Amino acid sequence: MNPDSLITLLADLVSIPSMNPMGRARTGEQYSEEPLAGYVADYLRKWRVDVEVDEVSPGRPNVIGYVDVGAAETLLLETHLDTVHVENMEVEPFDPVVKDGKLYGRGSCDAKGALSAFLHATCSLLAEGRIPHYNIVLAAVSDEEYRFTGAQQLIAHGLKASFGIAGEPTRLRIVRAHKGVIRWRIVTQGRSAHSAYPEQGENAIYIMAHLIQRLEEHSESLLARMPHPDLGKPTLSVGVIEGGQAVNIVPDRCWIEVDRRTLPGETREDVLAPIRVLLSEVQGWTLESPYLCVSGMEVSPNAQIIRLLSSAIKLESETVVIETAQYATDAGMYNAAGIPTVVFGPGDIAQAHTAYEFIEISQVVTSEAIIRRVLTP
Repeated sequence: MNPDSLITLLADLVSIPSMNPMGRARTGEQYSEEPLAGYVADYLRKWRVDVEVDEVSPGRPNVIGYVDVGAAETLLLETHLDTVHVENMEVEPFDPVVKDGKLYGRGSCDAKGALSAFLHATCSLLAEGRIPHYNIVLAAVSDEEYRFTGAQQLIAHGLKASFGIAGEPTRLRIVRAHKGVIRWRIVTQGRSAHSAYPEQGENAIYIMAHLIQRLEEHSESLLARMPHPDLGKPTLSVGVIEGGQAVNIVPDRCWIEVDRRTLPGETREDVLAPIRVLLSEVQGWTLESPYLCVSGMEVSPNAQIIRLLSSAIKLESETVVIETAQYATDAGMYNAAGIPTVVFGPGDIAQAHTAYEFIEISQVVTSEAIIRRVLTP
């Protein structure tokens, strides 16, 4: 394995913007996975990997590489193409710089470090003429940072795998369980009027204030529940609020976005039914259908994918740590589809989405070596 070519690959990936618009009016090539998807597809084709580019929405494709060696089992190596935005970054987001053993830039940690390791491990083995022990589905999906539509489409279009690894920054630890997430909007409808005569209108923001108070009380009640032995308690947070047109107009509309972190086994209706009851005494609101539902996931500590990955880690870094996480990933989608999938990759989640996002180069190199050992045990 050539670490220089691996880090060059990582730098190339970081230098191509692939920001997720996150449902806002952000447009332009930088807010698209398409240029990065083209690079990834070309990289795989260079090593004669069968490639499919599957458009999820305009300018936002998945890239899926297939390596069929006639094996009995298939390994899914999956991570995402998109990143969060770059506002308020304190380093150049798309001009990666290596300093003190770290590579800086947007997406370096989340999750282009994992993407570079998966791509390089697979293609370097093929270049060496080595035959992987498993068939490989190498998927780089869009829209993980917001609505998980890339993973949803991958499953809907017939993804088949025996087990999988979802690449995210875990500090080379195996995450075998994590919470799920359901996100939705609540809209309040009022009646506009001149602010000099507020009594002639109905203030949608005031209506929303009553709802938010009840949601805060519900959030506190969730924290009083019996915790999951590994994942703790479910949570609820109101993360976005928008309303009104101008300060001198009584607002006729307001909306919030709600983030509810779920435990394995909690369903969409388990989450929404008590919310509807809680808000039923307030008039003038609409609960929109959730735009994101990712299941919580829990893989058995004795699962085959954990045994395979643990054996490979022991050979490269000696210390194997198996843990759980509070965040949600595409792995929740794949486990719900019947594909036991753990989360693993280089980088620290504490560096993701930050003003100084970086990844330790040594972790990228080690993660690539670990994936090679998984593929050729």
